[in-house]
Amino acid sequence: MNHAVQEIDHQGWAMGCFEPEAGPERPFDVLFLHGMAAGSWVWTPEWLDRFGQQGYRGWTMTLPGREAGGTIGSDPDAFERAMAKALQTGDLGVAADALAAILPGAPLFDGPDLDDYTDALAEALAAVGRPTVVVSHSLGGAVAQNLLRRGMRPAGTVLVCSAPPYGLWRASMEMALTNLPLWKAMFDFSLFGVAAADLSVLRANLFPNGIEDRLFGKLMSRFTDESLAATSRTPGFPPFAPLPGPRSDMLVIGASQDRFVPPLDVHLTGYYYGTRPQIIEGAGHMPMFEPDFAAQTAGTILDWLGRYGARV
Repeated sequence: MNHAVQEIDHQGWAMGCFEPEAGPERPFDVLFLHGMAAGSWVWTPEWLDRFGQQGYRGWTMTLPGREAGGTIGSDPDAFERAMAKALQTGDLGVAADALAAILPGAPLFDGPDLDDYTDALAEALAAVGRPTVVVSHSLGGAVAQNLLRRGMRPAGTVLVCSAPPYGLWRASMEMALTNLPLWKAMFDFSLFGVAAADLSVLRANLFPNGIEDRLFGKLMSRFTDESLAATSRTPGFPPFAPLPGPRSDMLVIGASQDRFVPPLDVHLTGYYYGTRPQIIEGAGHMPMFEPDFAAQTAGTILDWLGRYGARV
C-alpha cells in the first residue's frame, strides 16, 4: 500500500490524514512533524505505511510558510512575483516592501518563527480531536519541545534526530571546528537559500550512506528558505524546552552518522528528559530516506508505541 495523503489547508499551514489498514485498534493517533525548510513530504509513503499497517491512524502536517513566499535565493519566480505586485498596486511603499521581502535573509524578520510553528502544532492536535503522539524530526523536535514548555502535553512525544533541549549551540560549535565545509554550507543555505549552498557538501553529510541522483535532486528542489526566523532560536536562546526531568511519555532517537545532531547531543537529550535514547547505528540525519535504516527507525518507534500504548 502507498499512502497518498491529501493535505487540507488551514490558516497558513496544512495537514493530512491516512487511515489504518491493518492491526489492532490503537488508543491514540500519530502525527508526523517535519524539520527545517521541509514539509510533510519528508515522511515517505513507505514510512507511513509501516504505521498504518500496525493500526495507527496517522497525520502529517506542513508548518506555516512566509506570506511573501520564497526569496530570490530559493524561488526563481520571486522577482517576477514582487514586480507584479508592485505594478498591480502602483504604490511605491508596497513595491519597496515586496522587493525587500524577497531579499536573502528577509525570513529572519517576517517569520514565521518557532512560536508560530508551535501555535500550528497546537491547532493541529486540537483538530485531530483524540489523543495523539507527536513524532518530530530535527527542527520539528524544537517545536514539539516548545509545546511541552507551554504546559501542553500530547499523548506522547518522539524526538528523531532532534534539536536538543538546550539548543544546537554545542553541535554548531563542533561542526565549525570539525566540519567547516558543512558549517559554511548550512550558513549559506540558511541565509541565501539552497541554490547558494554547496550541494555536494550537503549531500555527503545529509546522506552519508549515499542517495540516488534523482531522489537527491527532487529533495533539494523541495527545500525552502522559510524557516530562518525559527532556526534563529534553535541555538537555545531564549529557551524553547521545558525544565529537565523524567518523562515516561517521550522517546529520543538519534543516528550514529548524524553530522547535524551528533550522538553526544542525543545522549544529553536523553539525560535531560530522564530517558534512555536509542541510536540507529550507521544512519544519517534523515533515516527515513535511507532504505537500510528507515525500517529500523520506524520499527524502534513502533516498538515503543506498542509498549507505551499498553500503559496508557
